[in-house]
Amino acid sequence: MNEAYHQCIENNFLVKEDLTHLCICPCCGAPDCGEEYMLITESEAGTEAVLFGGASFRRYLNYWFYEGITPEEYSSLPELVRQNNECTGWQNIEAECTEIDAHDFLRTLEAVKNCNHIEYKDTDFENYYYPVFKSFTEDVINKAQKLYISI
Repeated sequence: MNEAYHQCIENNFLVKEDLTHLCICPCCGAPDCGEEYMLITESEAGTEAVLFGGASFRRYLNYWFYEGITPEEYSSLPELVRQNNECTGWQNIEAECTEIDAHDFLRTLEAVKNCNHIEYKDTDFENYYYPVFKSFTEDVINKAQKLYISI
């Protein structure tokens, strides 16, 4: 098991899903080189988390970081994507565990899933990440909880 998983267990997190085994480093092809991220929420029952690879996730968000994107297209992107591109908010160099807008995260998931750039299509996202992230985030929204991302 990876270090982030053990950290969750030590902190009495309930790990809802561990997607790290699916995360392949886009640079070297090895399992995501130890860069684990977590989606986290706190409920009356405790802290729940989904573990996943950071490099794989950022690769999905980088779909819209391309030459030729218009200012209108860019400004319509979900905030999570813009923060990823601009290294602000949750992607700030000093960020560790940042609250993110759950509705914006759902918009981000839909944007990645419905990306019209064929060269970026990834069935792993649609088959594995999307359903887990969507279910976790909808549960957070339905329970009026806060959503955090830990990097």
